[in-house]
Amino acid sequence: MSSRSSVFFRSTTFRLTAQYSLIFISSALILFLLAYSLLSDAVREGDRLAMAQKVREYASVAIKRGLPALVEFVRMEREDFDADEYYLRLDDPSGQPLTQVTPTDAPALPAELPRDLGPAIQWAFLPRPDGEGLIELACRSLPGGATVYMGKDASDRERLLKQFRVIFAGIMALVALVGLAAGFLLARRTLKPIQGLIDTVRAIDTGRMDARVPDEGADNELNELARLFNAMLDKIKSLITGMREALDNVAHDLRTPATRTLAAVEMAASTKNDAESLREALLDCAEETRRMVSMLGILMDISEAETGAMRLHLGRTDMAALVTEMTEIYQYAAEERGVALVVTPMDRLPVVADADRLRQVLGNLLDNAVKYTPPGGRVDVSAWREGGAVAVCVADNGEGIGADDIPRIFERLYRADKSRSKRGLGLGLSLVRAVLYAHGGTIDVKSAPGAGSRFTITLPAAPDFKAAPA
Repeated sequence: MSSRSSVFFRSTTFRLTAQYSLIFISSALILFLLAYSLLSDAVREGDRLAMAQKVREYASVAIKRGLPALVEFVRMEREDFDADEYYLRLDDPSGQPLTQVTPTDAPALPAELPRDLGPAIQWAFLPRPDGEGLIELACRSLPGGATVYMGKDASDRERLLKQFRVIFAGIMALVALVGLAAGFLLARRTLKPIQGLIDTVRAIDTGRMDARVPDEGADNELNELARLFNAMLDKIKSLITGMREALDNVAHDLRTPATRTLAAVEMAASTKNDAESLREALLDCAEETRRMVSMLGILMDISEAETGAMRLHLGRTDMAALVTEMTEIYQYAAEERGVALVVTPMDRLPVVADADRLRQVLGNLLDNAVKYTPPGGRVDVSAWREGGAVAVCVADNGEGIGADDIPRIFERLYRADKSRSKRGLGLGLSLVRAVLYAHGGTIDVKSAPGAGSRFTITLPAAPDFKAAPA
C-alpha cells in the first residue's frame, strides 16, 4: 500500500488533480474574500455615514456657537434622538462627561475613551462594558479641547459577518471536495490519450504489433499525438514487414548461388585428377561468388548514396553521349530477345556528374526495359533539355507495373515479380534512385499492367550549358 500510494503521489494524474483543484479552490476563495469585503464594507458604511454626519453636525455647532451651546443642542434633541440605537457622549477638556446618551437597557460607555484626537473623525472598536459585544465609535476633538464620541453596538453586524464566515467555511469544505473530484476527472480525461498510449506500448511489448491507441476524435494536441503515434506504428510495421521480405529475398537470392557453389565444390571433391573438371568447378564457384559480392557491393553503394557518403568523381559529362554508348551496349541483348531498341537523335546535353555512376543508372533502366518487354516489343530512349535540367526517358511497351507495386519498386530487394522467374537482385532501381539522389537528381515512373513503363530521370544541367539552336 505504501509503495502504491508513493507511485500515485508521483504520478502525473495526481499533479494535474492537485493543480486543477488548487485553481478551482483558489478561485472560490478569492470570490468569497471579494464578496465578504464588499458585504462588510456595505454593512459598515451605512452605520459610519450616519454617525460621521452627526459628529460633523455637532462639531459645526461647537465651532459656530461654542461648547455650552452644543451641550444645550444635544439636550434639546434628546427627545428626537434614537436612544435605543446610538451612544453619545460629550467630554470637557479635562475628560469629564458633559452629557451622554445611552441606548435603552445598555450600559454606559467606559470612563476611559481615546484622547488627544485631531479634528478628523477617527474610528475605534471597544468591548461593551458588560462583555456582550463590540461598540464602534466615531470620535473627534472640538474647539477648546472638548471631545465628542458617537457609537453604535456592532454586535449584530459582527455576528452576521461571523455567521457568513462560518457558512463559507462549510461551503469551502464542499467546494474542496468538488474541486478534488472535478480535478481528478479532468486529469483522467486529459490524460486518457496518454493512458491509451501507455496501454498500447505495453501491448506491443507483449508481442501484439497490431495494437493501436484509440482515437477519441477530439481535435487537440494529445489526440494528435495519438494519431502520430499510430502512424509511426504503422510505419514501423511496414518497415518490419519490408525487412522480413528483404531478408526472405536475400535468403532466396543468396541460396541459389550458395547452393551452386556447394555443388561445384562437392563435384570438384569427387573428381579424381581431372584438371578440366576441377577448372570448371572453380570457375562456377568464382561466378556464383562474384554474384554474391555484386549484391553486397550494390547494397553498400545504396547505403552510401542515401547517407551522403558515396564518393563521386564529378566532371563535365555529355549525357547524350552516355545514352548513345549504353544503348549500343544493350542493342545486342535487345536483338537476342527480339526487342526493338530505338534511340531518338539528340544534341549535346552537358551535365556535371560521375560518368561511371550514370552508366550504372542507364544500364539498369535499359536492362529492365529489355528484360520485361516481350519479343516483338519496343524500347524507346530519348533525352532533352528541360529548363535548368537534363531529362532522359526510357519507355517500353512491355508488361508494365501494378499500381500497388509502383510505390515500392525503389525499395531494396523488392521485386514486383513475386515468382522471381526472371534473373535479378531487386536492387537495380534502388541503386538508380540512390545515385540520382547523390547527384541531386530525380526519377519518375508512369506505368500500368499491359501498357508498358516510362522511366524519366532528371539531372541539373551544367552551369554554363546553353541549348543548341533549333
